[in-house]
Amino acid sequence: MQLIFHCQASNDLYQVLARMDRAFSRHDSFTAALDAAPAGAAVLSLADAYPRAELCVDAVHLQQIAAKGLRLYLEYPAAVAELELGAPQATQWERAVVASHFFAPGLEINRILALHGCWHLPVQVSKAHLVAARVAGYHTATYGLPVETHPLLFELPGLPVLIAATKLSQFVTARYAPTGAWKVIWERLLQYLCPDAGIPSLTWEPVIRLRCTAHEPLPAGIEAEAFEASVGWFRSQVVYSIDQKKGAIEGFESGIDYEGRQLRRTWPRGDCIGETAMVFAWDWALDRNPASRHLAGQMLDYVLSAPDFFHDDPADPAHGLINWFERGAVFYGDDNARVLLPALTVRRLTGEPRWDERLLQGLLANLRTTGRLGFRRPRIDLQHFAEHGGWACFRYEEHIHYAPHYQAYLWAAFLWAHALTGDPEFLHKPKQAIRMTMEAYPGQWQWTNGLTQEIARMLLPLAFLVRLEDTGEHRHWLRRMAADILDLMQPCGAIREKLGAAGKGSYGPPATNEAYGTSEATLIQQDGDPVCDLLYTTNYAFLGLHEAALATGDADLRAAADRLAAFLCRIQIRSQHQTWLHGAWMRAFDYRMWEYWGSSADLGWGAWSVESGWTNTWIASVLAMRHSGQSLFCTSGMENLRKLYPALRAHMLPVTR
Repeated sequence: MQLIFHCQASNDLYQVLARMDRAFSRHDSFTAALDAAPAGAAVLSLADAYPRAELCVDAVHLQQIAAKGLRLYLEYPAAVAELELGAPQATQWERAVVASHFFAPGLEINRILALHGCWHLPVQVSKAHLVAARVAGYHTATYGLPVETHPLLFELPGLPVLIAATKLSQFVTARYAPTGAWKVIWERLLQYLCPDAGIPSLTWEPVIRLRCTAHEPLPAGIEAEAFEASVGWFRSQVVYSIDQKKGAIEGFESGIDYEGRQLRRTWPRGDCIGETAMVFAWDWALDRNPASRHLAGQMLDYVLSAPDFFHDDPADPAHGLINWFERGAVFYGDDNARVLLPALTVRRLTGEPRWDERLLQGLLANLRTTGRLGFRRPRIDLQHFAEHGGWACFRYEEHIHYAPHYQAYLWAAFLWAHALTGDPEFLHKPKQAIRMTMEAYPGQWQWTNGLTQEIARMLLPLAFLVRLEDTGEHRHWLRRMAADILDLMQPCGAIREKLGAAGKGSYGPPATNEAYGTSEATLIQQDGDPVCDLLYTTNYAFLGLHEAALATGDADLRAAADRLAAFLCRIQIRSQHQTWLHGAWMRAFDYRMWEYWGSSADLGWGAWSVESGWTNTWIASVLAMRHSGQSLFCTSGMENLRKLYPALRAHMLPVTR
């Protein structure tokens, strides 16, 4: 290959070739590169000022290219002779899509690529090889290209010149995906520039790496190492402080900019803070780090404080409920459960009783807003109490909602509360609702982002139910849910996402190109797409399988939990360049390509999002439980709760019918 570069030495493409022991002439100016290029060579002008467009190519340059028989790749120019280029624009929903046979057979028409942080120059051309377009699909644009597209790569008529209206050479730094597809793109571009040369197989180390491959042997102690890395991530990237308030950010948004960065989501949510406190409590339990114990206590103080999160006024109909976010009087039952379950864990591991009354009040507040049949409305806002005459309306209604996404973890909290207090209502209500839900499976189940996540969430309450009442029926229910999860588990340990019955889903795949990115959505476009969801499914399956194995002693369930643990250790992120991701897990993982990827149609929590609470906290905590041989379901050391309970129950549940 006879390549002449106009770029900085730090350019991704130049670095990839240089690390392959390929030495090429490089120049700081476009004119110098053209002057130095021998006849018949290829010149690559790469956009180092991106997203600013600076290079102006005039007719004299084009005449020189033609006279010397050069082939040119021109990236993100501000002007090219008579070609009309608009001012830089940023993409919003658009992804890169193959629009011609230029990259075949490696990449066919309608193949979708992620060109993160894409800025492009509007231009009108008759034919483009790559376009930016808003399309629905996983790997392929399911509904084809829309009418409106934005050319990203095209040929200049009359000359062997390829023009990119964006920066394609930022593929390493900006984490363009999938990796294999960008390898095809650059090898094909080099072949265009050097048609008679042998093109090497390009290789590079991604700035975001995984701990190991799907088949690489795992070293001894890998789970403890993964937990330690996760705790380090929480400590350095997640925890924030505002005076006495020690909180946790919600995570990092899915959008990746042109330098490979993701912005923090700083919204203070009760569940994320409570779950993060649990991680530090486990660090205290395993490593006896007093700083972790202290921080866990500070975070729990914050999430159980009033009026930030906890409703402490006995006259308030929402008394005992926990805000969804700071000062936000919205009460999701599943989010309340993801404060109470971790808080009970922190209380047990630290032995600190100062939260006991508020934990019991939180459990009772959710119990008294759960209907006769054991189902709770997914969301109750503060104004709903006034509209319905207080909390008693919710307690006595016969609400039915076959949706484990919203119900299952509150059932688990109630079952644990029964073991802690002895109150039969904490057992009766979830057991009745679980029975009805199992009888309604699968045809009547409402699914949120997919059916797999609903099944995964049922494992925890069923495991707790077996702990309390180890009957053949309860074991049968647990085995049935576990069997359906194992049917979706891949040899590597990943759990494939699956859609539920048509018409029963809340946030399925986008039905049109225009719907892409406008609401919550699943990571798949259709069943069979090889992705696992670490935000809604895999994390909860990990906890559920761990608890199910301990509750039943079933060797197959233990083996499944082991396989899932190994998978999660393998895909934990390692990065020296993007240290804010080191030790974390993102949402969507494609187990065939072995990289983070999925349909990023979800508004707010797309494929590359990093959720501190739901995802990373539970994975880390289950690793800690496995390392210590412990279960989430435990009553030891919490006898004080049973002593305090009768008086609190009499005050909060005085009405009987």
